[in-house]
Amino acid sequence: MNKSQLKSFLFMLILATVQTLFAQDVLPAGLQSTADQIQGIFTGPIVTVILVCCLAGCGIAYAYNKNNEDMKKKVIAVVVGIIIIGTAKEIVGAIFRAAK
Repeated sequence: MNKSQLKSFLFMLILATVQTLFAQDVLPAGLQSTADQIQGIFTGPIVTVILVCCLAGCGIAYAYNKNNEDMKKKVIAVVVGIIIIGTAKEIVGAIFRAAK
């Protein structure tokens, strides 16, 4: 077996092992409440306020550094990160709704 075949085999083996996790509720009841609490931390109002402040700061930085290409790249990367963090719950929910 060469390296690419071994990588493909390992990927398929992992995929076959992990697929059964999606067919059932993986977390027991005690861990489910802990998972809900962790999700609440990342989707709660405090994080929303922090993300809004970061987005406003990115807007200000972009407005004052229009000619600085390096700064533009950094601001755009931060904005994309903020968008992903802010919409992570909806993105994951849409993926799992589509999978059903």
